[in-house]
Amino acid sequence: MAVMRLNTRSAGTAAGVAGLGIVAFALGWWQGGDAGHRALKANSPAAEWKLPEPKPVDLATDAKIILAKQPFGAAGERAAAAASVAGAGAASAPSAQWRIGGIVAGATSRYLVVLVRPPGQNSDRIELRQVGESLPDGAVVRSVDPSSVTIDRQGTLVTVKMFERN
Repeated sequence: MAVMRLNTRSAGTAAGVAGLGIVAFALGWWQGGDAGHRALKANSPAAEWKLPEPKPVDLATDAKIILAKQPFGAAGERAAAAASVAGAGAASAPSAQWRIGGIVAGATSRYLVVLVRPPGQNSDRIELRQVGESLPDGAVVRSVDPSSVTIDRQGTLVTVKMFERN
């Protein structure tokens, strides 16, 4: 069995590390430890934890936040696809292009955020729709869920899932 000898440099390093630990312990002890904290805690009444107040629902602000971040794609990404579906019923007159911008769900109501681009313009206009209201192409919103929207296009129900590739 081989015996490993401790040389002077290794012994000095070990002594230095041990000394540093002793000095740290001594300084902690000298700082007063826990005695001062115990006296404060004994004299102060115990504070009760309270549930934070709920934030009031502001659907308009929530809709602006969703539209600013564009979680469902860039502004022009699905406008062409929506226009082709929207223009299927009315081929003679150019209709406004629209796409779904998001869903704003409150405690009692849900809104569909619709981005409408009038013909000949490059910017979108934000509109909110509820169940039963019509879209720019004449389709009607049948249901708005937190993750999907069902639209009635002349008797054909179309469900758009918000977090899946459509």
